[in-house]
Amino acid sequence: FKNELKPDSKDAIDQLAAGGCKNLMLTGDHILTAISVAKECSFMPAEAKVLRSVSIGGEATLASIEWQDMADNTQKLDLKEDSIELVMLGEIWRKLPVADQTILLPYVRIWARTSPTDKLEVIKLIVAKGHITSMCGDGGNDCGALRAAHVGVALSDSEASIVSPFTSLNKTCMSVVDTLRNGRGCLATSFACYKYLIMYGQIETVNQVINAYFSITFCEWSWVFMDGFWVVTMFSTLGFAKPASKLSSVRPPSNLFGAYTMGTLVGVLLIHFFFIVIALGALFSQPWFQCRIWDPDSADLGDVFGISDNYETAVIFLVSGAQYLSSAMALNFGHKHRQPWIYNKYFVALLVVFIVIQLHITLTPSWLSCVFHINCEGSMSMPGVLDPCPHPIGNPWNTTVMPVSFRWALFGIIVANTVAVMCWEYLVILGPVGAWIRSKRPRKPSLLRSKPAERASEQREPARSWA
Repeated sequence: FKNELKPDSKDAIDQLAAGGCKNLMLTGDHILTAISVAKECSFMPAEAKVLRSVSIGGEATLASIEWQDMADNTQKLDLKEDSIELVMLGEIWRKLPVADQTILLPYVRIWARTSPTDKLEVIKLIVAKGHITSMCGDGGNDCGALRAAHVGVALSDSEASIVSPFTSLNKTCMSVVDTLRNGRGCLATSFACYKYLIMYGQIETVNQVINAYFSITFCEWSWVFMDGFWVVTMFSTLGFAKPASKLSSVRPPSNLFGAYTMGTLVGVLLIHFFFIVIALGALFSQPWFQCRIWDPDSADLGDVFGISDNYETAVIFLVSGAQYLSSAMALNFGHKHRQPWIYNKYFVALLVVFIVIQLHITLTPSWLSCVFHINCEGSMSMPGVLDPCPHPIGNPWNTTVMPVSFRWALFGIIVANTVAVMCWEYLVILGPVGAWIRSKRPRKPSLLRSKPAERASEQREPARSWA
């Protein structure tokens, strides 16, 4: 008799190992069968020293277990020895006290001749040690472990599929890879959407403060685009990013207030604020520019149509409007857990439409620019969102048209702002700069993944990892 591997089992195990996971086996088969299958699919490192438990003395303690190597030679267990992998019999494991099980846990790769209860207790112990655990199985004897794991994947349509959160359609271990790949992609996408909503709120807060300082505001259609079209569509299509085709060796961040999230928010916000200041400074330095002077006792300040028609509002809207789009562009990078930027086709299509609109109203006076009261003559005024009657430009000059040279200067500021934001996210947060910073503060190794010399200490708190 031969226990054949499924065609993609080895590939699935290799991908999980490359994805930063440690693979463990819980089986009811004979201990030698389990070791043979493990070697066939490269389940254990080739250079590992494999010891299997044979028997246990009268007193069930770690010291009373008899160990043999693969040549059937009795061996003394030395947990400080490098590259050691243990194979445990279920009947021996269940006799050990929890303290001894905890000591052996980082070194055991395979549990053989296990009962359903043995599988359940092993999974519960791994979870109790703080490790994020996935379990796959195809029979009723796996139900308890599938339910106890954080992520259970049933490889059959039998009773295991009833208790497991996920059921494999192709009944192979590759479904575990797909589950993890999609899970990491979803987490990375959720963080991108979260950061975009926070960034939207911060950009709008800066706009509101500047508007309040100058006693101005945006026109109705500008508010509709900022609070409606841009935010809703960019946020929604960011979530359409598909997971990466392969597992990354690192896990996505899971802390909403961690360095990864705050680095993006603080860095991008400062860049945006810097370019808003640059744009307003360029406007104030123009010889043709004349600041709108408001009479404190005048009723003009209560006229939304009147205080929205000025050059300050036009500049703030053009630059900050591009910032809404560039922030979404920066957060659409696939990095290691999502597919590359261009593959989010719905996002890209909408982004192209919005960029064309933004550049058109920046550079060309037309009926479309008049919708936003930008680059608009009084004779070309357009109706508002709620009021169908056209309103003339509400300033003493009856125009908001800016000189061509200044329009192109604004275009250059918008492009520079976009490039700076993209470089910050791609090179600093996600790229080599961020990698260098992370290397200076590495995560503590997991008990299931660390070297023997490191994991022997029970004083260190284990990191959370997939098993």
